[in-house]
Order: sequence, then structure tokens, then C-alpha cells
Amino acid sequence: MQSVKRALFFMLIMLTSCALKPPVQEMSDARSAIKAAHELPGQQSRADNYLKSAEKSLDEAAEAIRAERYDMALSKAREAKRNAQEAARIKQGTHPEKSRSH
Repeated sequence: MQSVKRALFFMLIMLTSCALKPPVQEMSDARSAIKAAHELPGQQSRADNYLKSAEKSLDEAAEAIRAERYDMALSKAREAKRNAQEAARIKQGTHPEKSRSH
């Protein structure tokens, strides 16, 4: 029983420590994805909307870091990366909806 309590305690510490540090790598990944999507040729309004959303999410992630709300920052950074990747897929013509119609 003692070993189970100890294991649960360490798992709890590990989970909370993840939320106690800024999501530096995720922020970097999101910035890179946004930059890559911007550099792709094409001016589709849908892609631009995803890029604007990605940039907004990245700004919100930075605000959350300043407020030391690292769980929110992590979520927003991941959202920014997903939106930037979707913009890139649209610009490249590999959007899932497009491939379904063929």
C-alpha cells in the first residue's frame, strides 16, 4: 500500500511540474509553423483566416506566459500551431475537404 501511495504522489508531482514551466518548445514550434505558412505561395482567404487565428492564439499564449498561466499558454501555443498547419495545408492544396471531393 505504501508503494502505491508513493507512486501516486510522484505521478501527481510530475503532472503538476509540467504546468509549472513555460511551454518554450511549443511556442517555438508555433512560431515556426506560422512562419512556414506565411512563406508558402498563395493568397486564399481561408488560409489567411487560419493564419490570423494562429497569430492571435500565439499572442494569447504569450500573454498567458506573462501571467504565469502555463497550462493556458500551452493550450494556446498548440492551437496556434494547428491553425498555422491548417493554413499551410490549404495553401498547398492538401486540405482534407479538397481531397474528399476528388
